Amino acid sequence: MPSFQRGLWEERAWARYEKQRSKDPATEPKARARLDVDITSSASLNLVVAWCASRKIEVEFTNRREAGSFVSDEKKIYVNSTQSYENQLFILLHECGHLLVGSGDGTTNPRFTLGYPSIYDPAVKGKFIHRCAVIEEEFEAWHRGRKLAKKLNIEINDMRWNELKSKFIKSYMRWALKDPDFESHP
Repeated sequence: MPSFQRGLWEERAWARYEKQRSKDPATEPKARARLDVDITSSASLNLVVAWCASRKIEVEFTNRREAGSFVSDEKKIYVNSTQSYENQLFILLHECGHLLVGSGDGTTNPRFTLGYPSIYDPAVKGKFIHRCAVIEEEFEAWHRGRKLAKKLNIEINDMRWNELKSKFIKSYMRWALKDPDFESHP
């Protein structure tokens, strides 16, 4: 999907709601609750996409494997569109957190220079110090994304935010500790 179109997303949310409701009327309260979250998330996504545009950052919703990524040299944030609307919002906020940290644009806080900015430095990449710096930036990006939501007056369900954050942080920790059951960098 090349750009965010709030009206189209809301139409899709309503269509999902109607389909679920007609398929099984007993699930109507649950379907309605999801619709409400989708509509609210769609409006919030619109705000964050506009915030990104004001900083000349493009947001692309795609079905790429990873949940989200900020590619500073492309001035683009990718968000996996197969996630729920609310998760897409959380992921977009998190990726904006990376933008705010300055990851990859030469303005990175010295605290994070051994992380993502060192990804191509063979003297650092792969070392535990590099993996720890990446995790530290991941925590900071979640924190800054949450602060951005507050600044934009976006209401966040703290439990669902923390559940998603924990899921992603766990995958980074498994990567950092070289868990043999973990396949690759998140």
